[in-house]
Amino acid sequence: MKSVIRIRPVSQLGILLAALLTSGLPAAAQSTAASGSGGSASHDAEVVALDRLTVKGDRLFSELFVADRSLAGTKTSTPLVETSQSLTVIGRNEMDARGVQRLTDAVSYVAGVQAEFQGIDSRVDTLKVRGFEAGGFASNTYLDNLRAPSGGQWTRAQFDLFGLERVEVLKGPSAVLYGQVAPGGLVNLVSKRPGVAVKDSVELQVGSYDTIQATLDVSGALTSSNRLLYRVAGLFRDGDAEVDHTELQRIFVAPSLTWKITDKASLTFLTQYQKDNGGSTYQFLPQTGTLKPGDHGYIDPSTFLGEPTWNNFDRDQHAAGYAFDYVFNDTFTLRQNFRYSHVKTDYKGIVGGTGDATPAGDYTRRSAWGYGETDGIAVDTHLQSKFATGGVKHTVLTGFDFLYSDWEHTRLIGTAPSINIYNPVYSGISFSANPAQSFLQDTIERQIGFYLQEQASFGGFRATLGLRRDEYDVNQTISYRNGTVRKVDIKPDSVTWRAGLLYLFDNGLAPYASYATSFDSAPYSSTDASGQPLREPTEGGQYEAGLKYKPAAFDALLTLSLFQLTETNRVMADPGGVGSVQVGEVRIRGIEFEGKISLVKNLDAIATWTRLDPEITKNSASPSAPPKGNAPSAVPEDMASLWLSYVFSSGPLDGLTAGAGVRYVGESYGNDANTIKVPGYTLVDAAISYDLGKKFPALKGAALRLSATNLADKRYVATSTAPSAAWYGSGRNVSLSVRYNW
Repeated sequence: MKSVIRIRPVSQLGILLAALLTSGLPAAAQSTAASGSGGSASHDAEVVALDRLTVKGDRLFSELFVADRSLAGTKTSTPLVETSQSLTVIGRNEMDARGVQRLTDAVSYVAGVQAEFQGIDSRVDTLKVRGFEAGGFASNTYLDNLRAPSGGQWTRAQFDLFGLERVEVLKGPSAVLYGQVAPGGLVNLVSKRPGVAVKDSVELQVGSYDTIQATLDVSGALTSSNRLLYRVAGLFRDGDAEVDHTELQRIFVAPSLTWKITDKASLTFLTQYQKDNGGSTYQFLPQTGTLKPGDHGYIDPSTFLGEPTWNNFDRDQHAAGYAFDYVFNDTFTLRQNFRYSHVKTDYKGIVGGTGDATPAGDYTRRSAWGYGETDGIAVDTHLQSKFATGGVKHTVLTGFDFLYSDWEHTRLIGTAPSINIYNPVYSGISFSANPAQSFLQDTIERQIGFYLQEQASFGGFRATLGLRRDEYDVNQTISYRNGTVRKVDIKPDSVTWRAGLLYLFDNGLAPYASYATSFDSAPYSSTDASGQPLREPTEGGQYEAGLKYKPAAFDALLTLSLFQLTETNRVMADPGGVGSVQVGEVRIRGIEFEGKISLVKNLDAIATWTRLDPEITKNSASPSAPPKGNAPSAVPEDMASLWLSYVFSSGPLDGLTAGAGVRYVGESYGNDANTIKVPGYTLVDAAISYDLGKKFPALKGAALRLSATNLADKRYVATSTAPSAAWYGSGRNVSLSVRYNW
């Protein structure tokens, strides 16, 4: 299926919601509560100024690519140039300028990040940071500095990009502030919040695969004193997908309310509801026809190898929480963030069998059915203390956080008839579960962590020290349909720490060095030779040294970093042939460069380059264990990207903003054995917007935008882990929108 723009009839529900989202609600100005260039922060309340979607001069979509501050790195309002680790911020303005609508597209111009490494998947956002998973199924995604709820194999949350003010990518181990997390880093999503400084907006969009979309974002004051503020962000999207026989529909609404209780206390309620209906774009494709040609060449990425009657992914997702701040005085500030989340999913799909397709295209398949729900609670409370001893200024953070998740997931695997990949004929299935491969999983996870962080400033020196202790409790029962029951009851604990030192010169140069550790309790899902769950968490550590530069003469932030990441206690096959052991170790050395620059008047640029040296440094003696010296799977050695955006401010093109980018991902291995090589690929993106008010004053506030990802519609394989497990990456996606700000 080619990615052409068509408009098709939509349901009455779609028409109703589109009308609702585009109705003229009372005009009110809006603001954000999170970061951007040039924003100032109150010394007392440590309020972070976020990227504002404002019309400044001739720039409608491309103002403030360069963020100044972030809470993610230290949970305090620390300038990025003074943070002794790599941290990237993608603000609302950058997302709008590039026209991105998915998290994987938003982070595709970030150094060290491999987006969509498992191919097209409408269910979750898969990505890696410095060679380790940080999205979707890895539970390393955070919303408003609180961990997203964990869940079963297919019972996972996904957050719509329209509801976000910014995306923050924190690189390297971050366990001291966030608890268990992968060593490569984490992604923190920041929700839109109420305010009175940014224009309201409504937008209508049509796009590839018969997609239509309507959005509304309004914010303002409910009282004349501005002590009660509101914001409502809403979205309706309906259309087909780039995989045949797949439709996708989403309803999203996120009301929020800020109550400025006193001059010292504020409370923001954050809620959201999201409903997804349709199918799934995720497929297990054979290597024949994707990585290598069969008798009839390669299959088109739109080819659907499932069954139209067994292709379903429905999700109900909602969350409610708050952010509370109380400023006692110039020294003490108390903050608490809380969120309750609920996710319920139902997934039906067809996956590949155990082998590759024949050269003629015959391919065996299996059917899968998974359903379940998860409830999660996350709370983080910390006290910030600011004081001085002699000539040293201190910012001390003392806090604790608590995570609780209760999830139940049923996974059923059945049979399905074979299909020909070159001439698929859909015959339907009569689902019958295989008892040995089907089970009910019931899990309760609890984690409580206590942390202490000191930030000291003396002249140009910036020192950071952090220490944390976590206690984790897992109770899990897996009941197989063949009568087997497996129970897990473990209580791992961990102590993590970090230290960093940076020196900020007057000219904006800031060399730094740091070390940080992490842990992850994920191995409990594997068993040893006696059938008992593995009890030791994996552990990570990273050395990093780098140089940051934030010039005074123009708006920019440049970061060059070198690092060595090591993860120990990795799960490997037991040499005895039964179960697993925790003796594996992976080391990833790398160098990254990332620059966000306003080069000259009206010209913005993003440039990144990454070089990784991944290696398995320890393994087990099992014949099936990968050899030492091999590269871990799906970790490319080279990645690079460049985005340029220019705003025309005079002449016949006055009001036009044109942007284009290119991104490269090098070749990688699909498995730890390094027997599957996945070629690299280069993709081109583009976006053009036009301020209609420049030509037609009566249309002031209105703008058109045309954007495209993978503009050349390049066919490429994101990765392949086995003969029956290959995944295409996303093809061309084009959208045309009209937007009105007031």
